[in-house]
Amino acid sequence: MNILRGLLFNVLYATSVILFSLPALLIAPLLNYQARLRYLTALPRGIQGLLALTCGITFRIEGRENIPPTPFVLISNHQSTWETLVLSYLFTPITAVAKKELTYIPFFGWVLNLGRPIVIDRKRKQSALKEILRQGQQRLSDGVSVVIFPEGTRVPVAETRPHLPGGAMLACKAGVPVLPVVHNAGLFWPAHRLGKNPGQITIRIGSPIPTEGRSAKELNQQLEQWINEQKQLLPR
Repeated sequence: MNILRGLLFNVLYATSVILFSLPALLIAPLLNYQARLRYLTALPRGIQGLLALTCGITFRIEGRENIPPTPFVLISNHQSTWETLVLSYLFTPITAVAKKELTYIPFFGWVLNLGRPIVIDRKRKQSALKEILRQGQQRLSDGVSVVIFPEGTRVPVAETRPHLPGGAMLACKAGVPVLPVVHNAGLFWPAHRLGKNPGQITIRIGSPIPTEGRSAKELNQQLEQWINEQKQLLPR
């Protein structure tokens, strides 16, 4: 049953991306950057609605009061496609670091590009880090937060992976706080699997961490420890 529900959701997901992308290509360029990002959140909001309707997956948030009023770097664990969608509207205006291959996908890539993500080539690690720092500071100066998944790829629920330092380096260089976030989306929308499990995803938002006087290495270690510890405390 979960596979059939997942299949239905995937069909509706793809259809909604196609239908949304066409008017978005006409409307979004007429908006300023922050307004454009808010407009684009209509797509992930709708997708979450479809996910709840077809697969019975909802979510709850802990720590919403910790969200800073000014731009920040959001650091989150990465288990699923789910967080790449939902975080974009929970913390809007926000943009993400994205691998360049995603921008080539018809319809989806067109919508992604409208949000001006920080596009990187993961095969070229040195240039990728430079782009995160260069473009990331531009987005933050435009009043837009940046979300980074320091594990670099989707990681199964029971596993951990060393954190890449780009997010901590960006926050320290730009002088903005880091907002740590952890979730258990992989329990319900597992990576690389068609079937989806009904239930309630938990998102936990930690207290913002100031970066003044902090080294990127120290900050990255603190974030990695917090995320790995909090993952163990979420519902399983």
